[in-house]
Amino acid sequence: MRFALPRLEAAFWYGCAVLILLSAALYNGFPLVTSDTGAYINSGFHWEVPTDRPITYGLFVRLSSLGFSLWLVVLAQCLLLAAVLLRCVRVLVPGVASPALRTGLVLLSAWATGLAWFSGQLMPDIFTALGLLTLLLLLFDTGLTGLGRGGALLLLLLCALMHSSNLLTYSLVVLAVLAVAALARLPQRGLLSRRALRQVAAVVFGSWLLLPALHWSFGGGFTISRSSYMFVMGRLLESGVLDAFLNDHCGTGTSYDLCQYRYQLPNDAITFLWDGQSVPNRTGGWEAHRAEYQQVIRAILTSPRYYPALASEAVQATLRQLVSVDHGDGLTAYRDNTNPFWKVQEYFPFELREYLSSYQNQSRLNFTDLSARNQFTLLLTLAGLLLLLGTPVREALAPRARLWLLVCIVGVVANAGVTGGLANVISRLQTRVVWVLPFSVLCLGVAGYPTIVSYFRARLGAGPK
Repeated sequence: MRFALPRLEAAFWYGCAVLILLSAALYNGFPLVTSDTGAYINSGFHWEVPTDRPITYGLFVRLSSLGFSLWLVVLAQCLLLAAVLLRCVRVLVPGVASPALRTGLVLLSAWATGLAWFSGQLMPDIFTALGLLTLLLLLFDTGLTGLGRGGALLLLLLCALMHSSNLLTYSLVVLAVLAVAALARLPQRGLLSRRALRQVAAVVFGSWLLLPALHWSFGGGFTISRSSYMFVMGRLLESGVLDAFLNDHCGTGTSYDLCQYRYQLPNDAITFLWDGQSVPNRTGGWEAHRAEYQQVIRAILTSPRYYPALASEAVQATLRQLVSVDHGDGLTAYRDNTNPFWKVQEYFPFELREYLSSYQNQSRLNFTDLSARNQFTLLLTLAGLLLLLGTPVREALAPRARLWLLVCIVGVVANAGVTGGLANVISRLQTRVVWVLPFSVLCLGVAGYPTIVSYFRARLGAGPK
């Protein structure tokens, strides 16, 4: 009985962490949806690779829902995330042994950042941050062995396959870690395990082959995305580079059908991609323009004259994405005659009334206060990073802890660069992952609290007590 009690206590607080992560969906009255949710549900139940995204999350929805309830999907997400977060707290704050206090740190992080509004969504967005934290555990958790390490590697693989942006983001993180490890001789100094580096690299880089293989097995062709060219074209349009290209080539004897529509193109990528009356959508659809758009992209990428504009726009987009951290992006009402409504009606008809009566579909969600709290939290996080990495307080952190923060920062910046530079600058794509920084800073701040207090007492002239 004595042996069972600690396990029961740990299970109870783990359940509390799961409920914390489910809280946004529970408050809403139904798992949160976006305009893309219907496409994911459809792909999983039709065994069909979408033209603009991987099939992986659709399959996850089908399997985890058991064809019974969409609540089971967000429950599965929260079960995975709670396990990873509690493990991270254990690694970052080894002095806190109480499961209740560890769960309290998860609660404080969720309240300050609003991360539950992503774990409760029927979207793959939560897997971006989940994969980054799993990658960090695989690199820095020396107690992760055997089945635990195997499970973490499988989870990292799942997260990498969930979205093509995840795959590219994790690859940039791994490349950065490998470069720093080689230059700073981290394995020789005992700060990183060569075995861990090889395992993480193998999973992330191997995903570049596994995702196309998965799509091929479902008849979608051996490709990561069948429409990546459209998103790149949208980005080139929004940045103004496409305008410069058309100005240089239209009327010079080069035959591009796009030239006749150059003055009808919208200003932003979202309208270009999704508006039914945009040029590509009213002139045959995406597939009809594949060859020409790919030719335009190749011509731009192989012309050095456009490199300064491309580089400048990539930096600007990354910086804009970094500060785009408002909550509620895409969480509007999706009632009759919307894709999420149709797919819930088709595959989960017994949940349709619950879906329609949710706060989201009654337009009763307001994210003003949450966005303000998240922005304030991120400002405190920036101050915390400067304190933990740029003052003598940094000596209170183990070198591995400092590396954890640096890899965290690389992951957040890489996500901004990938999504902002290659897709769209929208809040949802950055807010989904930026919360890992406040979470990590909070944990390390708690771990180094005595040293931080002594440092400030000394700076204020009070002297240590």
